[in-house]
Amino acid sequence: MANPHIPVEFNKDDDELKCHPSQSGSTATPTLFENPNNSKAFCAQFFEDQLHQDDDEFDELNQQLNQVLLNDSFKPSLAQAFTADMSSYLSHEKLTKNSRKMQQEYQNATLREKEFVFNTYIKNDIENFSLDKYKHYILEKIIEVGPPSHKNLILDRIYNQIHKLIKDLYACKVMQKGLEVMILNPQDSLEQLENYLAFIHQDTVQMKKIYVDKIANQIIQKSLELLEGNNLLKLLQILSKYILSNNNEKFELSTDQYGCLIVNKIIDIYPKQFDAQTKSICNNIIVRAIENCSCLTRRQYANYIIQQILEKGQEVHKRLLMDQYLIKDFISMALDKYGSNVAEKTIIYAGPQWRLKLWEEEVSISESSFKKLVNDQFANYPVQRLFEYLEQQQRNEFIALLNKLHGNNQLNNHGQIVMKFAQANYSVKRYTHKIVQSELNKNNKEKSNNNKGQKNLKQPQNQQSAPQQMQQQQQSLYQQQMQQMMLQQHSQLKQFDQQQYQAAVMQQMLIQQQQFLTQMPQLYNQDMHYMPYPIMTQEQQMMMLRWIQQQQQLCNANIKFQNGQQK
Repeated sequence: MANPHIPVEFNKDDDELKCHPSQSGSTATPTLFENPNNSKAFCAQFFEDQLHQDDDEFDELNQQLNQVLLNDSFKPSLAQAFTADMSSYLSHEKLTKNSRKMQQEYQNATLREKEFVFNTYIKNDIENFSLDKYKHYILEKIIEVGPPSHKNLILDRIYNQIHKLIKDLYACKVMQKGLEVMILNPQDSLEQLENYLAFIHQDTVQMKKIYVDKIANQIIQKSLELLEGNNLLKLLQILSKYILSNNNEKFELSTDQYGCLIVNKIIDIYPKQFDAQTKSICNNIIVRAIENCSCLTRRQYANYIIQQILEKGQEVHKRLLMDQYLIKDFISMALDKYGSNVAEKTIIYAGPQWRLKLWEEEVSISESSFKKLVNDQFANYPVQRLFEYLEQQQRNEFIALLNKLHGNNQLNNHGQIVMKFAQANYSVKRYTHKIVQSELNKNNKEKSNNNKGQKNLKQPQNQQSAPQQMQQQQQSLYQQQMQQMMLQQHSQLKQFDQQQYQAAVMQQMLIQQQQFLTQMPQLYNQDMHYMPYPIMTQEQQMMMLRWIQQQQQLCNANIKFQNGQQK
């Protein structure tokens, strides 16, 4: 029998290898088929595995896109703001614009967007954000309006490295913002507030370096301003040991360039304290400064403490400082480079009685003392200020002494400057007084003439008809409205500076066509007596001139109404 036909097996290894290019003598490039271990690389199972793997990757990618919306065309505006270029090579204007856009978008963003941005861009880079000139603002914004969890995480990271970050300008601002928010809402950040209070109440060498550091002492000033009760008391007790007190460590804040700012802050917060112990500590610090004022006024930075007491201190402290110490030490203080600034401030904030006592007992007591003050390179400034605030009688004595020294050729360059200033100031106020008196006399005459005219017009006015009476009522109502408008303008007037004042005085001297009322307001009442116009300060004289101008406008309005009525 013939052998049955046996079909050739297509996948038989031997036949398959015979078809390879290397077996058939072909010049084609060898492929993976020449490796016997990869003979089944393109089997059906391999293609199925590849398809399943592609499907899994596609499903995972779709899931990520649905959760985060990372597609650029659908990215939230807050995320777009944070992806903006904030590198250092950009201009200041562009960096500032990007930073403000971040803050604005964060404040208006939804909670979901805030979570995404915080976890993506900020959470792992808080320290660098706090040190950046522009990005630290976004941390302040998160602390102010962000979720409590984000705020507390930032505060934890910042205060854990507070010794490292507190001396940086931008990180210190973030700490101050955090302190403000914690004091405002302590229930949201109890743990963070306790950590900060534990830090601020330390009495270590590192804290002393913070007190006198240019940047870090700002957080101490902020703490004095915001803390209350027992927390403020503990801080003041620590600081009091290093302010004009005998301490074994020879560490003094009042004479330091930045430590004196802490003392000034204590003087500033004293009136706001209600706790007896806290107020007592602040008072003791201020009294110690007053008792040591002779030394402090001559120090480069400590003299600002005495100036702070004169400007913002309580009246009791001011009087104690001026009556007991500064008036006796005025001449030597005025001759000093830094003390002359304190002497000038003393004259400004003292009353007329104190200036008179100073003039009679210290300045004009002898010709030699007056000559020494006038010719000194530092003392001539407080002497000029003293002449500006003296009364007319003392001004005349001042001018007489200057003329005597000038006649004897005893005035140097500084003395000549004082003489020119005194003559100019004296002349301006004298001419102003003359103008005011002459205009008042004119006003009195015009008022008397108007009274006579009104008496003569009484009889025909009584015989007026009803339409004429209606017209008079309308005119009176219109006059009242004009007066109200003038009063409103008076409330809106701003203070003039010295140059504007001098220009107004010169204009008054040239144009003598103004009309005034008979009585002037008592604008300044000090020591229970009226101060005459020629010895008022420049500010008081300007108040008088503004009042006179408004009275003139009222008079002009009345004259117009009277002329219209007569016609």
